Amino acid sequence: MARNYTVKKGDTLAKIAQAKMGSRRQAATLADYNALRTKKLTVGSRIFIPSAADLKPRAFARPRAAAWPPPPAGLQGVIGAFGNIYDFIRDDGTVDPRWEAQNIVRVALPFAIPLDWDPTKSASGIRCHRLLAPLFIEVFQRIVDTGLKASVKTYGGCYQFRAKRNGSKPSTHSWGIAIDFNVSTNAMGTPGDMDLRLVALIEGIGFVWGGRWSGTGKDPMHFQYCSAY
Repeated sequence: MARNYTVKKGDTLAKIAQAKMGSRRQAATLADYNALRTKKLTVGSRIFIPSAADLKPRAFARPRAAAWPPPPAGLQGVIGAFGNIYDFIRDDGTVDPRWEAQNIVRVALPFAIPLDWDPTKSASGIRCHRLLAPLFIEVFQRIVDTGLKASVKTYGGCYQFRAKRNGSKPSTHSWGIAIDFNVSTNAMGTPGDMDLRLVALIEGIGFVWGGRWSGTGKDPMHFQYCSAY
């Protein structure tokens, strides 16, 4: 899993890449992983140094007739596959409503899931990126078909425009390409209690599970449809 690094005076992406990743040529990879859109670094800010495993593309058997794009890698891959959200971020840090209007759709669920933030209420649908609507339909149908409904105890969210919880770069939730389950028992930095059969099912269709990350970045509630980000 990626390691934290605090930017020091005199640091550049090339210097950090040389010291932490073995080559100045990794500066572009470092910028992409951290969603850095300029070369300027702020002293005292925190960036993440990805490991080789973090940058390795996910291997999985993608359905031959899949009606959704393959999982991208890195910020530029996400932008290329699902759109440039930066074009819609306003000066005050909020997102222009056109982003949601053009990219986010609602998918009905085959079974209701209690909301993590209010278990007295349930989600009958989720909001996700329009290109992944068929994928999420497939995920939930497989959950039903394999008898794993009971493993999905609460719903923690899919689309939500926000920064990543342990950093400043946009969360994959901002594109509607990530989903959280069973939040209260799968806090960041903990092993959690996610049913590994459910994990295998969701990973098997192309998602990266945050429970395989390490340290404070371990995120067992989280599944995202991209790698190297």
